[in-house]
Amino acid sequence: MAAHDTPQPDAPAISLHDFTDIDHSAESTYEAALVAFDALPLLQELKVLARERTGTAPGRRVLDVGCGFGLETLRLARLVAPGGAVTGIDLSADFIAEARRRATAAGLDVDFLPGDAQQLPFPDDAFDVTRAERVLIYLDAPDRALAELVRVTRPGGRIAIIEPDFDTNTVNVPDAALVRAVLAHEADNAVVNPRLVRDLRGELLDLGFTDVEVESRMVIFSPDLAAQYFAGIGEAAATAGAIAADDGRRWTATVDALHRDDRLFGAIGYYLFTATVPPTSSPAS
Repeated sequence: MAAHDTPQPDAPAISLHDFTDIDHSAESTYEAALVAFDALPLLQELKVLARERTGTAPGRRVLDVGCGFGLETLRLARLVAPGGAVTGIDLSADFIAEARRRATAAGLDVDFLPGDAQQLPFPDDAFDVTRAERVLIYLDAPDRALAELVRVTRPGGRIAIIEPDFDTNTVNVPDAALVRAVLAHEADNAVVNPRLVRDLRGELLDLGFTDVEVESRMVIFSPDLAAQYFAGIGEAAATAGAIAADDGRRWTATVDALHRDDRLFGAIGYYLFTATVPPTSSPAS
């Protein structure tokens, strides 16, 4: 799905990886940013690979964990027709309401439910394919969520997980020491598990998954998204005292100038893990 909206130049700075705590006075800005981020070409390459490697096709039963307002879920619904079914689940009731609205507008029959990835409200072996994107990095118990993915996916079914590594953030602000300070603060504070991808393959193997494959893309931000995101994390670092207030103002001015001159570059590494669910749907304790 291509982006239909882009954030306005004067939109408030936001985190492009964490849309769980939404300021509803700026909801349209958040939705536009999510649509634009979702449409970034290199992230889309990982999504396409995820669909291909999981065999998402007509007749499949698919679960989208952490579905947000259904951008990928609606694509999956089109792919599994005829004869298939797609369910989306997200902790945010507001996202679920928007996902239902979008599905209705698109004429698609998708079951959207509020719920927790660490305690999925589905029976064992309910799905052929289960996917999670930008979910595990936020969880206190990502291992519990992985166990739930195993439980609800039939033996021999496939899973796909897409997550970023926050230490791969990069931006072309010239002051290298300041960049290190700002990006380190973001990596250490933005999410619960900023480096989760580094051990994820081993954890999948420990759970008995087979055919574990890993793919990565350095996802390049569009100029507007880079301006919002990198300005925002500089402001957060200054507010937290990780950098001096003067350095925070200099950071913001530099990001704004690079954006204004069409010279801003920002990127982050994203990783796709696909695997086959083991013969028994109950992982070892």
